Amino acid sequence: MKKLSGYLKVVRNAFYLFLIRLFYRKQKFDKKYYVSVCAIFKNEGKYLREWIEYHLTAGIEHFYLYNNFSDDNYKKVLAPYVKEGVVTLTDWPVEHGQRSAYNDCVAKYSDESNWIGFIDLDEYVCPVQWNSIKDWLKNYERYPLVSAFWRMFGSAGVMEEDRSKTLIEQFTVCSDIISSSKMFLNTHWSKRIKDFHLSHYCRFKIWGKLAPDNAVLFFMPGSRRKKAKVQINHYYSKSAEYWAKKKMVVGDAYYQTSENKRPWEMFFWCEDICNKSDFSIFKYLTRLKMRMKD
Repeated sequence: MKKLSGYLKVVRNAFYLFLIRLFYRKQKFDKKYYVSVCAIFKNEGKYLREWIEYHLTAGIEHFYLYNNFSDDNYKKVLAPYVKEGVVTLTDWPVEHGQRSAYNDCVAKYSDESNWIGFIDLDEYVCPVQWNSIKDWLKNYERYPLVSAFWRMFGSAGVMEEDRSKTLIEQFTVCSDIISSSKMFLNTHWSKRIKDFHLSHYCRFKIWGKLAPDNAVLFFMPGSRRKKAKVQINHYYSKSAEYWAKKKMVVGDAYYQTSENKRPWEMFFWCEDICNKSDFSIFKYLTRLKMRMKD
């Protein structure tokens, strides 16, 4: 029954997308930014610069960042980007404030950016089959959102990070399966949003859950090795040191319980599923290093 229910969702999704292609005119994509990202963060100062510079290299134009109780050097790191107008920084002192931050971003900035992606600071969007994130999104301008799928990356045996190297060149060992998705929202549809489900998808009024690359297809039996056109490198554990000092100490930005500080069992769960190497993101590495040097 579960398998049948999944296929029915796929059929319904395909039918709705057919109606959109048939009846919806292509919107004018003429806002201030073509594509931006929104993220909420806490004490990610040492990763912020590389994360921003990488996504600028990959085609992101603007960042809506929500500070969630950070007490590190994030202001110093972000100051030049705020001054240049690349980052819009908002203090968000809300416990487990991820969903409310996303709602705030959509309400305030949908008129500024044609697309807004919702990702975390340990996630790097890699358009495997395109040269940039913009090139990918131009194929989906009629649709309400588009999904990019996670590939989990483990520690690769790194005990302590080498700060002379970028994050993406230190951690290259990943899982062999595609997992959950994150969304890029077409803001022309923002007034039709019924509710958020984390940063993974929206439900829309009348249409429900709707996306061109339906996540159900990636979780059917026999389809878990489906190759994603765009993947999000999810640097879940990083080094053992990072896990012990950050993931085991800091709670989750969304869930409303205090039981989400991550034990070693979760670290080793990620280690156990990471059994291959993936260098897709290395196509940006030289450009990223040049940007970081500048």
